[in-house]
Amino acid sequence: KGLVVTGVDPDSNAAEQNIAAGVVVAEVSGEPVASAADLQKRVDALKKAGKKSVLLLLLTPSGEQRFVAVAIP
Repeated sequence: KGLVVTGVDPDSNAAEQNIAAGVVVAEVSGEPVASAADLQKRVDALKKAGKKSVLLLLLTPSGEQRFVAVAIP
């Protein structure tokens, strides 16, 4: 489950956090995501609540799970 990353802006905070194509975003701040709309909805809600970053649970193609914090633009 989750949202497969298909591309990342090389100048973005996500790229600095080593998020690349093929990585799966499984959760955003502890809530599961299944689509780009889910991801955007969660990020928008966090931004509206005044949050400056979002915590992502990522699943790498090799099966590794890791958490990364990404700044909300």
